[in-house]
Amino acid sequence: MVCLFSVHDGYKEDVSCLNRDPSKVIIVDCKKEAFSLQPFNGIALKKWDGNSDDRTLYELAAFLKTIAMNGVEDIRTVLENYALEDDPIEAFKKRQELLAQEEQQRITDRSQQKSSGLSLGSLTSKLWQRSKPQ
Repeated sequence: MVCLFSVHDGYKEDVSCLNRDPSKVIIVDCKKEAFSLQPFNGIALKKWDGNSDDRTLYELAAFLKTIAMNGVEDIRTVLENYALEDDPIEAFKKRQELLAQEEQQRITDRSQQKSSGLSLGSLTSKLWQRSKPQ
């Protein structure tokens, strides 16, 4: 994966000029116009306002790490899902939190099923026991 951080105001990046596989290139800028030639190769971050509490670059690193760790073949498929978001990094964080909550709920549900003894196997065995002739 190649990340290109655009710093030229008003300049449009052209991934086709990089001599790299466009499925592995991400343009990072604070203006969507910078990657308008290949809109699904870019991610627009909020412009830094000088706030020392700004964590955008750390969150961008987590986003990029997630892409890399999941072996995404074509990053454009991922970036397309965030193309309409005003703040794609914030949207990524919210989706991650939602996935974590859903996973926690699945774990809780499985735990409750096991403790109540209502797993499919136990239901089947109870049905079998009832149907046995005495």
